[in-house]
Amino acid sequence: MPRHRQPESRSHSFWHRLPETASTLLKWSVKNNHTRILTGGLLIGVCFLPTWCWVLWDLTLSGFSTPFFNLAFAYLALDRLWHRRHQLAQFIPSDEEKLVGHLLILGAAIAFPLSQSSTSLQTLICLLIVLGSFYSTWGVSVIRHCGFEICLLLLSLYPDWVFLSVQLWRTLTPANLLENFMAWMGGIGLRTIGQPATANGIYLTLPNGAVEVGPGCSGFDMAFTIVCFTVLLGLFLQQDWFKITWVVLIGIILALIFNIPRIMLLAIAAIYWGQQSFEFWHGPMGGQIFSVLLLTVYYYVAMAFFNQNSIKSSPKI
Repeated sequence: MPRHRQPESRSHSFWHRLPETASTLLKWSVKNNHTRILTGGLLIGVCFLPTWCWVLWDLTLSGFSTPFFNLAFAYLALDRLWHRRHQLAQFIPSDEEKLVGHLLILGAAIAFPLSQSSTSLQTLICLLIVLGSFYSTWGVSVIRHCGFEICLLLLSLYPDWVFLSVQLWRTLTPANLLENFMAWMGGIGLRTIGQPATANGIYLTLPNGAVEVGPGCSGFDMAFTIVCFTVLLGLFLQQDWFKITWVVLIGIILALIFNIPRIMLLAIAAIYWGQQSFEFWHGPMGGQIFSVLLLTVYYYVAMAFFNQNSIKSSPKI
């Protein structure tokens, strides 16, 4: 009887084709000046990758959820670009567009060795390389037709959006605006439950001591997380931007409201319960408890809003 050949396993097929794939990529990388410049930009990205991964890992260990949004934005951008790959193939850049894109890549590559002391500067350089790669490969047409996907990809490359957003907020608003507001609201909440608390700027005072409402307790970080979560949820559910904007506003309000009892609890813990209790509620574990409660409530509110609006906008039969 004839013998049936056993099909190759996927892992064996992958390792069997790996040398051929590597050879093809190597030939492509030196095919012409354009591919050589793109390869140089890619190598800069590979050099930045360990720093990017380290910052995301450090943020994850610190209890921040922004690394999830980096990965989600990257997946969403690449998935959308992949589904539009046939449209991208039709975009032909002019010689001027190629030159501008190549200058962006080369200029960023030259500046990268001088930026080792600043992660933000390294990120900016990588953003310029990505933008130059798109522009030199597909021209201005890719920005007109895939600008949203490019923005999502650029967002995913910055490893610490909380830090950048906080710095931007401090630049555009009066000093301690949100901290003063949270201290004032915390004082009202404490007086509501019978505690003789007073707020003086960023300080919340009780008879046995006072606490300072710092930037980390202002509620800004959680509000920023809610904004990112809403954008992702709205995009995955294919909601329009009008609905997403409304849900973003609802989320910001909920984040600030949930931060008030957190301020109250931290003040009582610091003044009456001791340093150990304060460190627990002020640390990653206590922060995650409040985050889970907020995100649970917010998820059901957001889904109810999206579903309600979807029903209202659906055609009658």
